[in-house]
Amino acid sequence: MHKTLKKFVSVMFLVLVVFLPCTTFAAFGNSIALGTSGTRSDLIYIKRPESHSASTSDRTYTISAVGGQGTRIKIYRYNASAGVANIIKGETQIGASGLYSVVVDLPNDYNTFLVTAENGYGSQVVRIDINKIKKSTVDKLKSVTVTVKNFFQ
Repeated sequence: MHKTLKKFVSVMFLVLVVFLPCTTFAAFGNSIALGTSGTRSDLIYIKRPESHSASTSDRTYTISAVGGQGTRIKIYRYNASAGVANIIKGETQIGASGLYSVVVDLPNDYNTFLVTAENGYGSQVVRIDINKIKKSTVDKLKSVTVTVKNFFQ
């Protein structure tokens, strides 16, 4: 009886060890919650925007990152009325250069994106906030800057 129990425990342990790496993270689907987090924080490094937030007057914005070859990336845009982030850019793998870049549309004044990364070591989610400002606001800021510069000359 004692040997049978040892064998059973050994088999269960073996099954656990074999299948545990497959269940450490689940693939991100077509929509995810805004508060979704991954199991790691070092799979990708966002290069642009540097501070994970930015403002622009353009209708599009280029998000760029670096990561390990084969890391799978997806881009989601948060929909406040639905309360979830929906996929906008399907899965892309980082190539041998380690560089990733994608252009996203900015349909709203306040745009929140979730960049997900997955590989054999785990998953990562990075939130990026991009505010779209009007051209007239940019022009006003430029004129204030010029006025202040002239004041100090």
